[in-house]
Amino acid sequence: MPRVPRSSPSGPQLWRLQKLLEWLRTGRRLTQALAAEAFEVSSRTIASDLEYLRQIGVPLTFDRRKRSYVLTEPFGNLPILSLTRTEFAAFLVARHALDALGDTAHADLLERVMERLSDHLPETIRVEPETLSRTIRFERGPGPATPLPYLEALSEAIASQRVVRMRYYSNSRGQETERDVEPYHLLSYQGRGYLIAYCRLRQAMRDFRVDRIQAFEIRNEVFVRDATFDLDAYLGPAFGMHRGERRYAVHIRFSPYQARWIREERWHESQMMFMRPDGSLDLHMEVAGLADVARWVLSYGGEAEVISPPELRHRIAREARRMAALYAGVGTLDESRHP
Repeated sequence: MPRVPRSSPSGPQLWRLQKLLEWLRTGRRLTQALAAEAFEVSSRTIASDLEYLRQIGVPLTFDRRKRSYVLTEPFGNLPILSLTRTEFAAFLVARHALDALGDTAHADLLERVMERLSDHLPETIRVEPETLSRTIRFERGPGPATPLPYLEALSEAIASQRVVRMRYYSNSRGQETERDVEPYHLLSYQGRGYLIAYCRLRQAMRDFRVDRIQAFEIRNEVFVRDATFDLDAYLGPAFGMHRGERRYAVHIRFSPYQARWIREERWHESQMMFMRPDGSLDLHMEVAGLADVARWVLSYGGEAEVISPPELRHRIAREARRMAALYAGVGTLDESRHP
């Protein structure tokens, strides 16, 4: 078995190794001096590169008659060799994470890549997927019941900058529309896949739930990406995936009990937290749209109070009245008997 070098080639060295292997395959005369001149490095560097190729199993030798380095037998692509156990385990973690997100297409692709990598790894650093599964587990939580469709094809459309025509079902409007979009990004958020694209129907950037795309085709038309579009800037102001045009300064007060958990998380890029003398916590954020913030606040019940803006405070109060009406006839429960 070839001896595995301690460190992996990277950057310029990896490029030189690939070019040297191509050179050897062509059968053109190859010497340290010729390669040093071609790659603008020293002969000592080329000698080190050639030795590295030998160590990883490339069947090369110096033919004195031809006065050239040659391959003694055909050789394929450069193998990945000095991947560490931890690095290979990272591939397994990524594969489990993609599977948990419902991205089965890319999870299967990564599985195939791992199998190919495994063929070139020494036995000492192999990591069995079953072993990792016993130590790391991903739960996807709420999400689409079926694997996310179209991800691989949409990725190709994004890479080739091709216009996509799709039939899309909008939950908010309860209707299907057909539209042409210019796809920019795929995004996974809370187990759901989203396509970020410029919608020609709405003349603006929009988010589309991938599992609500009923049908689509990649058209031959190529679009030009807006070079000024910044995904971080686009996503930043929103609290979740339901964004609005208007921005709001949001102030929420959490009870001393709930504050212990709220202060452990980063909820929004603009957040500021202030502890109050009684142990309660004030959270300030500037967000685009209020729909997702309202649902989030309601999930904490009486442990969270909206201080501002008035629009959000009134929305929460209205929902609280509706909930109170729903449970108006329910008697009290002895919580000590029903923990």
